[in-house]
Amino acid sequence: MRVIAGTAKGTALHGAKGRNLRPVLDRVKESMFGLLGDRVEGARVLDLFAGVGSLGIEALSRGAEHADFIEQHPATARSINDNLERTHLAGKASVCVTRLPGGIAAARGPYGLIFVDPPFRIDERLLEGLFRLILDRGLLEDDGLLVYRCSPHAGYEPPTEEWSLEERRDYGDSIVFVFSPAKRDGEKRGQAWT
Repeated sequence: MRVIAGTAKGTALHGAKGRNLRPVLDRVKESMFGLLGDRVEGARVLDLFAGVGSLGIEALSRGAEHADFIEQHPATARSINDNLERTHLAGKASVCVTRLPGGIAAARGPYGLIFVDPPFRIDERLLEGLFRLILDRGLLEDDGLLVYRCSPHAGYEPPTEEWSLEERRDYGDSIVFVFSPAKRDGEKRGQAWT
């Protein structure tokens, strides 16, 4: 794993020994950030199920203002801190060790970008609760984007009355969705993303 672009380009990212992680392949990560374009620069970012911090660190390297990482395993969370130090981005980030969805209370939004990259084998009720809490707690800015990666075999898809699908990309072993909060009646949204 490595940082693909930006100030930390080429820096290797390491995980905790003995942890079986499912890293985002470089080609998938490059495509994800290609979709987001200039929406990353200056954004406040939340990286959920953060693993080694690959997505949040990539965002920071590409000019995001700040990133909060939430990871439940202490050893893996330590690897995020190590990777932030290695990339010289620790001053723009915080790492919280807690379980989701309840641990979402630790998030200090609103955020312009939220990455949701859960284990492929996860209870869909947990994801349903997480997506609901993100909206209920106002964690995503009105024109913010949520990027969600899941398995093509068992992916949770949030209800369309609450989330608008902006983009979907299939990559064989994973699917990437980009969502925004659904516009409610009489509510104006910001400029469409590009």
